[in-house]
Amino acid sequence: MIQDIIKKYKYKLFLIAYSGGIDSTVLLYQLVKIKKNNPKISIRAIHINHNMHINSNKWQIHCINTCKKYNIPLIIEKIDINITNNIEEQLRIKRYNLIYKNLLNREILLTGHHLNDQCETFFLSLKRGSGPTGLSAMSSETIFGKSKIVRPFLTKTREEIKTLANSNQLKWIEDFTNLNINYERNFIRHKILPVLEKKWPFFLRNCFRTTKICNEETILKNILLKEKIQKFLNFNECLNIGNFKNLKEELCKALIRYWISLKNIKTPSYNTIQRIYNEIIYNRKNASLKIIIQKNEIRCYKKFLYFVKIKKNIKNMIIFWHDTCHKLTLPNHLGYIIRNNKEGINLPKPKNGELINIRFQHEGKILILGRQKQRNIKKIWQEHNIPPWLRNQIPLIFYNNQLISALGVFVVNQTMKYQEKNNQNQWCISWINNVQSNDYSNFVFN
Repeated sequence: MIQDIIKKYKYKLFLIAYSGGIDSTVLLYQLVKIKKNNPKISIRAIHINHNMHINSNKWQIHCINTCKKYNIPLIIEKIDINITNNIEEQLRIKRYNLIYKNLLNREILLTGHHLNDQCETFFLSLKRGSGPTGLSAMSSETIFGKSKIVRPFLTKTREEIKTLANSNQLKWIEDFTNLNINYERNFIRHKILPVLEKKWPFFLRNCFRTTKICNEETILKNILLKEKIQKFLNFNECLNIGNFKNLKEELCKALIRYWISLKNIKTPSYNTIQRIYNEIIYNRKNASLKIIIQKNEIRCYKKFLYFVKIKKNIKNMIIFWHDTCHKLTLPNHLGYIIRNNKEGINLPKPKNGELINIRFQHEGKILILGRQKQRNIKKIWQEHNIPPWLRNQIPLIFYNNQLISALGVFVVNQTMKYQEKNNQNQWCISWINNVQSNDYSNFVFN
């Protein structure tokens, strides 16, 4: 299996996730053995010290010594965070983010996951009520950001790996917390699978076949959804749900789930997708309804579904711009405001003594340039198709307590107060921003 992987990839760069346990020890040994006849292969290892065990530092020293013996470069990363809830999941996310940070360009991550691990993952997904995607468990190859995770031992049992380790007289770490059945995976490992294997000796193989079938079904479904969803995607990646009531519920939910999967976050639960369908797609009685998914919101506006990153509430914030010769940086990564002589919006200059300040909320009626009558600012936002969640992210420029402009949207009609016969009493203001874009700076491992 490992030989096949090496032949498959043009760039022979591999990073081994090395815990020091039996699985990763055998994987490291096999790669070192192959490298002797394939000098072009580049091997590195990474060890994540979780600092969760009294022997964590001893295990780290063992990994350092083993890699020195094989002349393999080793990266050490430590996790120094206090975790009280969902420990296994939180450590897994942190661990993979640290590994991803250290991956080189075109380097493949290799892990020691085997057939028993696969069946354990299958049962955990079954316990959570997962569908075919979750029941696919682990793939032999998984996209990992701009790289890949490859699991060469996924068709090998734990016993087969142990036989390899003993026959080569390898030394590895024994983590006795793996015997603690209070952890869900350990409970499945020690209490469930042995009973099933004793009753049905081929259970592990058949379980793997089921995960493979689920994976193939998921791949096929995603191929079809990728083509189908193009009809519903807008230019800014929002989802047009105007016609969703005419589609079957199952197709609607599949399209929503696939759309969310494009956002590089962990796939939401079945119940969350059902809520989006019931409360937003089907009923749509509450225009301001939002459904929170991790640090994001699903919102609906004018027959479009939006994926919105949750931001700090700044509607009561006031920022003074005293020195207009320098740019004014805005909160919430909203960019900055700058005085510009060529581009931007032309505004009347403030009078002597007037304080220029930026706010993010205004209520009531206003008269904007080009209009004969005052209108409620809410109606003006609607005319410009600005969704409710963006309205408190648009900088409003005030002179003292007088609203002058919503930058990039409108200018208040202040001709009686500010108009002059020439343009000497005007200045140009630019708002440099990326409000419409989504910023995913951290890799999220699913």
